[in-house]
Amino acid sequence: MSDEDDLADSEPDQDDSEKEEDEKETEEGEDYRKEGEEFPEEWLPNPLTEDMMKEGLSLLCKTGNGLAHAYVKLEVKERDLTDIYLLRSYIHLRYVDISENHLTDLSPLNYLTHLLWLKADGNRLRSAQLNELPYLQIASFAYNQITDTEGISHPRLETLNLKGDQRRWPSDLIRLPGRATTSMTEDRGCLFLPQSWKFITT
Repeated sequence: MSDEDDLADSEPDQDDSEKEEDEKETEEGEDYRKEGEEFPEEWLPNPLTEDMMKEGLSLLCKTGNGLAHAYVKLEVKERDLTDIYLLRSYIHLRYVDISENHLTDLSPLNYLTHLLWLKADGNRLRSAQLNELPYLQIASFAYNQITDTEGISHPRLETLNLKGDQRRWPSDLIRLPGRATTSMTEDRGCLFLPQSWKFITT
């Protein structure tokens, strides 16, 4: 047997080595896809549409001036929404449920000056900041990523739900515009509000 034959026998088969590397890359790719399969569409833009509005609107009532009628209740929860810009045009809404979506911005709600009740639980909100809504009485932002009450300045607000947003609230005092100074307990994560208020964080 020649030296060349011995060398050929001792060298690994190049095609087999490449094949093993390809198989390894394929397995890693499959593992990556499996990890991403849990929420495959959560980052895809999914704005609120007119069709969704038609399905979610209810409760026909007189408008504020009493001269017309409009639907005042909207429920569009669990729609994987990332954008509610369309709500700017529905100024007569009073009850809005936009919970269990992927929202990061609530600014279109600033146009709903007749809003009484808002539920925005289970989104991706880092702030509950809105313009002053003169009639808002109940607001729920539970299970978001909100860490303070900045921008919550609604004169008729009675119930504010921030359950699950922050495990432990700061112990320093905060001030809610139009209301008395309120304090937070360091252990329970609750705000002490004026007697007419109900604040939920646990």
